[in-house]
Amino acid sequence: MPPKCPVCLKLVGGSYVTFADVAYHRECFKCAKCDEVIPAGDVICDKMGLRTCEKCAIAADPTLAEKKVCAACDKPIDRAWVNGLGLKWHTDCFACMGCKRVIDPKERFYKEMKDGKPCPQCSGCKLGEGSTEKERKCKACGKPIDSFCVVALNEFYHHVCFKCSMCRAVINTKEPFHIQDDKAICRKCNDEHFRRRCRECHQIIKGTCLIYKDDAYHYSCLSCDTCNIQFTEADSADIRVVNGRLFKHSKCATYCFE
Repeated sequence: MPPKCPVCLKLVGGSYVTFADVAYHRECFKCAKCDEVIPAGDVICDKMGLRTCEKCAIAADPTLAEKKVCAACDKPIDRAWVNGLGLKWHTDCFACMGCKRVIDPKERFYKEMKDGKPCPQCSGCKLGEGSTEKERKCKACGKPIDSFCVVALNEFYHHVCFKCSMCRAVINTKEPFHIQDDKAICRKCNDEHFRRRCRECHQIIKGTCLIYKDDAYHYSCLSCDTCNIQFTEADSADIRVVNGRLFKHSKCATYCFE
């Protein structure tokens, strides 16, 4: 079966981009900063693991335009590279020192030393130190793990066994997931069951919001009751609640505050 693009979660067919052993639709392979499609050879991962285009990376750190040498193979880097462990690497050279798997800079990895040089180690190899692959068992099904696996909550899982504890769907580990009561929750279930919703529009709130008593509001869903100007995040310290129900700018509030 063709792989799924981790961005749109649709099957990848025809021509596609491969980065850190993951396949993307060309139109889904975008810069995290400017949201423009990145040519496959121009991708850079910054210190936070964000996938960016070369232009945005150099704008944030002009030293990236200087001559670069890969920390693994000591060969010049002319196009795509990864920033990791304070060094620069070819994307295909940023691999686990144990299992040799190419590491996605957005996943958890560890710093180890080899021959006096820092090297990345994936979480699977780090947590499995002292045990062989035959000794690793899936936390969900109890069967041995003899290939790549998911490491989460300090346990090992087969990819197909790592499921949301609520909807039981397999969790795509290339996407964020959440932990509730020491159980994995997919992003969709987390949004539906645990994220705040705006009292006015009833939509999920992402980012900052206005909290009053037990309710949350998008700033854009509220307007001053006196001047009728819509609130923005910049008004957060200037909003007053009058009589327990009217939101006003401080200059417009003429009643007793709560």
